Amino acid sequence: MKQVFKEVITLDKRCYEEFALSEDILMEHAANHLALVIKSHVEPKSDIYILCGPGNNGGDGLACARILYKQYNVHVCLPYGVKSKMARLQLKRYEKVGGVVIQDIVESKVFVDALFGSGLSKKLDIQACKIINELNKKDAIKISCDIPSGLGEDFISDEVFKADVSVSMGALKLSFFEDYAKEYIGDIEVADLGVSRDIYENTSNIHLLEIEDMKLPLRTKQNTNKGTFGHTCIISGEKKGAAVLCATAAMNFGSGLVSILANETENIPSFIMSSSKIPKNCTALVIGMGLGNAEFDLKLLINSEFGLVIDADLFYKPFIKTLIEKNQDVVLTPHPKEFALLLENCGIIKVDTKTIQANRFKFVQMFANKYPKTTLVLKGANTIISNGAHMYISTLGTNILSKGGSGDVLSGMISALMAQGYSGKHAAITSVLAHAMSAKKLTCRNYAMNPLDLCEGIKYL
Repeated sequence: MKQVFKEVITLDKRCYEEFALSEDILMEHAANHLALVIKSHVEPKSDIYILCGPGNNGGDGLACARILYKQYNVHVCLPYGVKSKMARLQLKRYEKVGGVVIQDIVESKVFVDALFGSGLSKKLDIQACKIINELNKKDAIKISCDIPSGLGEDFISDEVFKADVSVSMGALKLSFFEDYAKEYIGDIEVADLGVSRDIYENTSNIHLLEIEDMKLPLRTKQNTNKGTFGHTCIISGEKKGAAVLCATAAMNFGSGLVSILANETENIPSFIMSSSKIPKNCTALVIGMGLGNAEFDLKLLINSEFGLVIDADLFYKPFIKTLIEKNQDVVLTPHPKEFALLLENCGIIKVDTKTIQANRFKFVQMFANKYPKTTLVLKGANTIISNGAHMYISTLGTNILSKGGSGDVLSGMISALMAQGYSGKHAAITSVLAHAMSAKKLTCRNYAMNPLDLCEGIKYL
């Protein structure tokens, strides 16, 4: 996993104070990496259009323009002039080598956005929106210098530069991973700024998950039986299909035994056991999906010795606060609307879904501060997992998963790993990654997946 930072100003400052690097040196390295990315996409003598802003993001673009000048046909536009000290210096250098500034948009093979980047503090004005709208229409490679212009820390402008590649300066920034940013950032590259990332970065509690962080429940011990691999119990409700999906996923992800607690046993697969009460040897229990208004004594789950996964309908019930506070190893898997209900029922804050989606990390942190022992899995375009002081981000999810029942499968996977002895945190991390990879490996059209396809894909990771 890689480190992610809320801001990098303090990291830049550390370079000045501890490593005797100047702002100029950092900018030159940023520009050089941006130039290398451009070179990797087009041949020399190609037309390149660089849209530069008035601040240091524009300074990066101007320095890049100077580096590429003559080797490429570079066109620089400065719709707002230059204002920062470094932008003025880089414009002077660009002009010294013969570079000129133009006003119009010209046809190019590459369009570079160095307008505002991560320094944007308010929505783009009409002029900027008009320019970016025109650039987005171009059939060309689009590269962003830092986060695409139009994206703010907790807002999105009417127009946003839609990048194929975003070059993050120095380190990965948290703003790249908000759900609303996923449509625009493309692939992310990190530019070293005069020292390696190992030196530039300090310690962060936010982590970007990679495929290598997926620890599948592979069986290496030979002298085993079904009880060796735990017993998952799913509480069924009004919509039994959700429990069946959950149980199928749990079985396919390694749980030695899987039971559904339901009043009716009709249509329960033959490999799933049915029960009228929680089995004595239960090692993980799932409740919430498809529960509806079905009656179940939630007090039976207080101070339980098994891992507990809570999803869907249980987020609507205020009793969830008691379950979180009275159990040691709990995993919650809400989507944004359910998360809003969770925050309210836990007495943290009353907030609507739109507000949550504008700043998901903020509200996840609020929940984690109050319940540091609980693992939260906030589903979305990018899934956020929190446990204590740490947050983990998975960007591997895909729109293929936007289907009813996908979340039931994920809950079943998490419970299966908890049944086999994984902690809630590690069960969530591996399951979120495996869930995403199962979807990515599907060979059907992206609109055609059904949850049973996910369950089947788990077998072949």
